[in-house]
This record gives sequence, structure tokens and C-alpha cells, in this order.
Amino acid sequence: NALQSIFGIFLQSMHTPQRVIETLSRMGVSISVHAINAAITSLSAESRHAIQALGQTLLAAYAYDNFDVDLKKTVHTVGESEDMLIHLTSGLLFPLQHGVTCKDLRCSSTLWENSSLNPHVNTSTALKDRWKDPLNLHSDPLDATGLSHRDHFNSWKMLSDLVNFGPPYFCQFKDQLCDPETVEAIPVIKTPILAARAMHVCNSTASGNIRSVVELLQQGGIKDPVEIDNPDTDMPDMSEYVILFHGDFGTGEHLLAAQQ
Repeated sequence: NALQSIFGIFLQSMHTPQRVIETLSRMGVSISVHAINAAITSLSAESRHAIQALGQTLLAAYAYDNFDVDLKKTVHTVGESEDMLIHLTSGLLFPLQHGVTCKDLRCSSTLWENSSLNPHVNTSTALKDRWKDPLNLHSDPLDATGLSHRDHFNSWKMLSDLVNFGPPYFCQFKDQLCDPETVEAIPVIKTPILAARAMHVCNSTASGNIRSVVELLQQGGIKDPVEIDNPDTDMPDMSEYVILFHGDFGTGEHLLAAQQ
């Protein structure tokens, strides 16, 4: 049943000895080792197909980070000095929400034409000199009181901190503090997340980050168009589109260094 299957997979994930699992299986508490391996193989295949289906829509964002695993030995020897710490990389995929379409991401050539990494671009018009442009996408005019939406929020935040964390006298005004004004609120949407297969890659270097990006794209069913041998394949051509990747601050530095 379902409980036995879940318990068996849990035992497998906790590295329970096979003899213990088989004993529990005969007691009816868990499924057998063979059934556990078959279930994991089936779940892995379903996950791989789901990841490729999402990645090939070109409407997926990727995120990855490093993690370490200490492979402990059951038998230790005198003078043992071998480092058993393994550096790996985990990855996630999630769909882009709020009505994003492939047309919105078809701007790779435009970005390259304005990129400071393009040797043929005019340095005066490169994107590195226009990083403040997004600040002007949404105007914030002043109202009748001479305040912008940003000013109103800052005012509300100051009052909120005053009644919640200020002197006890201001606590009496807590009921009079309303919620901040809503301006073009982004609707809350539950985003499904798919876990990619862990990669034996150390992304503490620029080359490691390149490998992480390439392997994540391959798991998502995307390859370099130059490497696609069969033109009739269902694998999409990503050359004209932008694919979003998320990581920590070191990820951005390493990927920027790799581009340069």
C-alpha cells in the first residue's frame, strides 16, 4: 500500500541496511528492496520527462547552488588522510508565471547588440552605461499632497515602525494604522518547482558554473543548436531567446567572468 511504499523509500533515503528493509518487508511494514528500486527508477523517469517538457517550452527559469556531502567510512584505518568531502551542485526548474510568453523572451539578439561584451558595439550605448533605465519604466508622479507612491509607502513604514516598535505611548494608535496603498499589485500564484538531478560539479569556479548551466539546460531538454545533429528533432532552438538563471552572488560573478 501507499504507507509501505513511502516508508520503504524513506528507509532507502536514510541508507538503511538492505537486511533491515527485507526484514521489515516480511513483517508487512515496508516494501522490498527490489520494489523500492523499481519505484525510484519509475519516479526518476517521470521527473526527467516532466523537467524536459517544462524546459523545452523555453518558459522555465533555472536556479542552482552548491552543497557538500561528507561520505563517512564505516571502517577507519590508522593514518587515514583521504578527503571524503564531495562538492556537488543542486538545481531547480520552475515555470515563469503571470502571463509570460516566448515572445517576451525573444530578445537575445537585442541584448547582444547592446551588450558591452560585444566587440562591435558602441561603448557609449552599451548596456553597462544604461543600468538605471529600468528605474524609468514605471513613472511615479506626485499627487496633490506633493508625495509619490514611494513617499507614501515610506511614510506608512515609519508609522508602522513607530506603533509596533516605538515607545509604548504610540501603541494606542495601532488600530488606526491601515494597510499600505496597493499599487499595481502582482497576484499571488503558487509556482510548482521541479528538482533537477544533482550534478557532480563544483561551481566555486567559472568553469564549474559553465558546466552547471550546460548540464541544467541538457536536463531541461535544451542543447546548443550547433550540436543538434537531427534538424527534425523536437528540441527547441534557444539561440533567439533569453533563459533566466538564478544563483547567489558568487554565481553572478563567475558567470560574468566566464563571459569576459
